[in-house]
Amino acid sequence: MRLRNSIIAIALLSSMSFAGGDIGGVTSFENDDYQRANEEVVPYEPTAIPEVVPTATVEEVVPTPMPTPVPTIAPTTRPVVTPTPKVVEEKLSSGVGGYYVGIAVSDMGVRADDRVNLLDSEAHQDLQKGLTFVGGYDFMKYLGAELRVALSLAGEGKGQDNLTEYGIYLKPQYPILDNLNIYGLLGYSAINMSDPASKTSYNDNPFDGDNSGFSFGGGLNYGVTSNISVFTDVVNYLRNFGGTNSTWGANLGVRYNF
Repeated sequence: MRLRNSIIAIALLSSMSFAGGDIGGVTSFENDDYQRANEEVVPYEPTAIPEVVPTATVEEVVPTPMPTPVPTIAPTTRPVVTPTPKVVEEKLSSGVGGYYVGIAVSDMGVRADDRVNLLDSEAHQDLQKGLTFVGGYDFMKYLGAELRVALSLAGEGKGQDNLTEYGIYLKPQYPILDNLNIYGLLGYSAINMSDPASKTSYNDNPFDGDNSGFSFGGGLNYGVTSNISVFTDVVNYLRNFGGTNSTWGANLGVRYNF
């Protein structure tokens, strides 16, 4: 058996040699590798990378900051308060308005009847020089009130220089010009007059004693400035009402308005 197998193997080998085969020969892929190794080695040259030329400079874009939204606050509705204009009482240039004081030089005449002559001496009358002090307040443009005190300083006859008059008056008034005011005096007056002369008749010595009664008068007031004015008036301090003396006074003075 073993012999037979050997003979078969020898026959196979013989047939392969006859056919030109080579058991130990070089395979075809080994020949290809050998041929490639003998070929001329070409050095490697890297492919040049084309230079990239920038066509344009890209401008850096800075983003615009977005505005911060401001919250809308609804306005608070407040009542509109209109200031009340301060009403200042206008003080006329004629001196009307507020408190005032004044002083005047006075001609005063006393007579038994109502025909007193303040410009000249006459029988049965006594003329005296004196001062009159006034003080008053204007309630409004057309009405005020006034106090008066008149004192004699010198008289016509010896000892007949002690005439004293006190009066309180309502004073209606009206500005006829910007700086000229006309006024009236309506009130009550008290008179004191003493005469040391001996009485020979009623007509000669009618001036003694105290008398009082209705008094009236009127005058003009002219404004020099807003505070200073001059005035003149004629006042009947007392009328003859059966046994009383008639007493008149003419005054020229200046007053200051506060």
